[in-house]
Amino acid sequence: MTGVLEFGALLARLMGHRTIDASVLSTAAGTDLEELRAVLGGRPPAERLLRELAPVLGLHTADLFVLAGQPVPDDLTPVTRNPHWSVSRVVYNAMVMPAGNRPLLLGAIRAQPLVRREGRGGIGRPCHRYGPGFGAVLLELAHSRNLAWACTAKALYAVSDGGIYLAASTIGGIGRGTVGVTPELVAGFAGVLGIPARDLAVLGGIRLPGDLPPLHPRAADVAAVIWEARRLTTAQLDEVHLASRHLAGR
Repeated sequence: MTGVLEFGALLARLMGHRTIDASVLSTAAGTDLEELRAVLGGRPPAERLLRELAPVLGLHTADLFVLAGQPVPDDLTPVTRNPHWSVSRVVYNAMVMPAGNRPLLLGAIRAQPLVRREGRGGIGRPCHRYGPGFGAVLLELAHSRNLAWACTAKALYAVSDGGIYLAASTIGGIGRGTVGVTPELVAGFAGVLGIPARDLAVLGGIRLPGDLPPLHPRAADVAAVIWEARRLTTAQLDEVHLASRHLAGR
């Protein structure tokens, strides 16, 4: 369990933030109300329940497994575990290309055929395992997008328009709890993950001040590129990189 609270408490926080009660959520998700109440009371959630709740909560299903402190099922992990896979070059090109070309980039990613996954994809190195803490949750959410430390640092730089400039080792420290999670980091990770900053802050019990610097307008597109790219093999990502260079005029 990498979180700071049991899943039921996290879910209750999110429901309170969104002013939604258990009966409304259970009806929308098509799940049993008593089962949901039991989870809110501390029972570990079943895989089926997490899959039912995720779309209603507007979260990626893989993210909800991370928040629940459960292993992400194989079918929800990135396609590859190649240590040389890196979306950073594509993210950079997405940063510098005209805004009107970013939907074309997303189209190029989505046009890549789905391939049969070979085992369990995603980040699997020993250094990417953490103890309990909200920083660990943020890093696990990044890893579910196939972002290692260096890729995460570059993505944070992109969405913050250079406001968050960290070394890869500092990113590792966030996961290990040796680097504190600030409101600025929460906002930056929210941009990378495509999760509303207020939602992410509520889950971490962190108050966001009203004067945080805004993320770059490209943040939502960059988050979408990062998420969609997780379904690509290394060879497919190389093809997408060439397309992104063209769209960036490089």
